[in-house]
Amino acid sequence: MRTRRRLPYRWTLVAALASSLLLVEACSRAEPPSSPAKAEAPVAAKAPEAAPSSVQTASAAPAAAETAGATGAVHPCAGAGRWFPADPEKLGRLVDSYLATSPAAIPRPPVALIVPHAGYEFSGPVAGKAFATVKGRSYKRVILLGLSHQLPLRGASVLKVDAYETPLGRIPVDLEARDAVAKCPVVKEIAAAHRTEHSAENQLPFLQRAMGSFKMLEVLVGDMAPDQRAMLADVLRPLVDDSTLVVASSDFTHYGPNYGYMGPGGTEIPRDRLPEIIQRLNDMALRKILEVDVPGWDAYLAGTQDTICGRAGIGLLLKILEPLDDVRGSRVAYDTSGQITGDWTNSVTYAAIAMWRAGEGLAQAEQATLLRLARDTVANYMTTGEHLKADPAKYELTAALKAPGAAFVTLKNRGELRGCIGHVIAIEPLYESVIGNACNACLDPRFTSNRLTAKEVPALSIEISVLSPMRRLLDLTKIVIGRDGLVMARGRQQGLFLPQVPGEQGWNREQYLSNLCRKAGLPETALEDPQTEFYRFSAQVFGEHEAPTK
Repeated sequence: MRTRRRLPYRWTLVAALASSLLLVEACSRAEPPSSPAKAEAPVAAKAPEAAPSSVQTASAAPAAAETAGATGAVHPCAGAGRWFPADPEKLGRLVDSYLATSPAAIPRPPVALIVPHAGYEFSGPVAGKAFATVKGRSYKRVILLGLSHQLPLRGASVLKVDAYETPLGRIPVDLEARDAVAKCPVVKEIAAAHRTEHSAENQLPFLQRAMGSFKMLEVLVGDMAPDQRAMLADVLRPLVDDSTLVVASSDFTHYGPNYGYMGPGGTEIPRDRLPEIIQRLNDMALRKILEVDVPGWDAYLAGTQDTICGRAGIGLLLKILEPLDDVRGSRVAYDTSGQITGDWTNSVTYAAIAMWRAGEGLAQAEQATLLRLARDTVANYMTTGEHLKADPAKYELTAALKAPGAAFVTLKNRGELRGCIGHVIAIEPLYESVIGNACNACLDPRFTSNRLTAKEVPALSIEISVLSPMRRLLDLTKIVIGRDGLVMARGRQQGLFLPQVPGEQGWNREQYLSNLCRKAGLPETALEDPQTEFYRFSAQVFGEHEAPTK
């Protein structure tokens, strides 16, 4: 079977896929340059820390920055009094107020964050929710993927200094990591790009207050060819160990005449739909990030021309994480300057995303909690017709169960399927996905003429499949039976099989794909049709092997 040709990005298809969150009958079924002269904060805002233009910041650079490349030099803080307060006490109190938010339910320490970098009065609350997920955690190293607002940058730049300074103190550079990265052919030292660059610097006070002591490596990421990005990712990936946090700095959509962007594909967004469409853009970008879909990320940018200033750094982050199948993620905060100021003439989107490694998945105790929750839900729903309310006093809802998750619930009566429905995208906490889909499985539309009854409940066995994020699949020969669940989609027709299905049915890869075509209502010729898209996912599957006895 041939490797499938990658399609150009299609706005309508991705929008349709982004809204297709629930699949039933599953068990049988050229980006534009950013505008360096535009402030990240809305131009209309008269805030003391709003960004000056690139010309102003370059001319106002401290003289000490001219020697930033010298051995033993300290990179001076350029943004104090512009992007955030220069007074250490005021800055500390402000950052602490942003960090005081209740952290999002992240089951494991983040391996990476994507954080906005506008003036603190605009993006500070969103950034605070990102860094709250690492507050009090111990990391030895932070790799900051920034960008250059001041100079066009090809490849990447690393500055040869020994420390970076903020009003809160100095942060030492990881010299060994810096020197290793500097050897990469893609990397150069462009000191002028770092001189007044705020994309990485604006993250430093948050890191200092949230984590305390650590070493850092700043990498400014510019445009690069796919092979160059892969080369740099291969150099950085070995550095991303259990004691390293990667922070990709980026604002998202820059909308309005001041940013030269009025909508995707050159189509102007209607004023009365601005908040909705701008959030939809972020939802679609988010999906590619959470799927660690590097080709999809590139295609999204090319198709929508979305003005995401840190797009190159995010693409590099995804390339670093691409080989790691257990990466999970969640958007922990979202806002726009249009919402903040009430003026949508020009608006910048701020989103915070945390990514972590799932490792071996849920512990046995967590699996037992979900199975008990599913059984109680089915019994309650078949008796009362109402969804179960999960009582924290009765069910131990750990951070992993409260984190966003996608799950399928399968009901069988002495081996005979009676319902199987779930989510393929994490749109709610995992335990709520189990509750909702346990109820949905009781009403599986395939059994309309033979509905599940309350009398059957004691004889039911329950199986739960907790799904990984979907990854775009371009080479069908790489499908592994028993590991890969598949989604197949062409137009409005789509089908899904959970990873365990081909093994249960005794299918090889060709039979798996043939039956998937049948499930989707498509001919087998669709396997070679470039209009057909495939996604793979894995699942942690656990269940009641036998119906409970009375």
